[in-house]
Amino acid sequence: MFELALYGGAFNPPHAGHAQVMLEAARHARRVLVVPSFRHPDGKRMADFEQRAGWLQAITAHLQPECDAELAVSRLERQLALADPGPVYSFTLLQRLADDLALDGKRIALVVGEDVARQLPRFHRGEELLRRFSILCIEEQPGVRSSVLRQCLARGETPPRQWLAPGMNPLNYGLYAVHGS
Repeated sequence: MFELALYGGAFNPPHAGHAQVMLEAARHARRVLVVPSFRHPDGKRMADFEQRAGWLQAITAHLQPECDAELAVSRLERQLALADPGPVYSFTLLQRLADDLALDGKRIALVVGEDVARQLPRFHRGEELLRRFSILCIEEQPGVRSSVLRQCLARGETPPRQWLAPGMNPLNYGLYAVHGS
């Protein structure tokens, strides 16, 4: 069992697939940190950071009774991004957590899907990341993606209920219907 699992992403918007990953990560770690992107490395337009962090807090609070592990939302990426205008890389987040918590990197797992796991060697300091830290590969619920959810909302359609994250007010998804993807 890992001491800590780091689950990062845009969560733009968070959906049921993200919640399923949080629950699965909680089966493998004592603590799961959900870390929303502050500044997307590819320049992707996202909803306000604090809004997304608040949504994630509502989701983790809803899921917490189902988990033995602690679920928490971390604003670490925001903190790092405000200190340095460059991209915040996964390696940087993991390194900071290992240092702050005085943990051996192998006790910390980066939570990724299979698609991202295959790309890890090409990440910033990817080979070092793979040597120093653990990887917890978990697939999201098939068929639901943030981009598909945003497109559905932008077209004025009601998304299938099973796509919506538990604990998130469905009205919050209206932001994407108004602003588009």
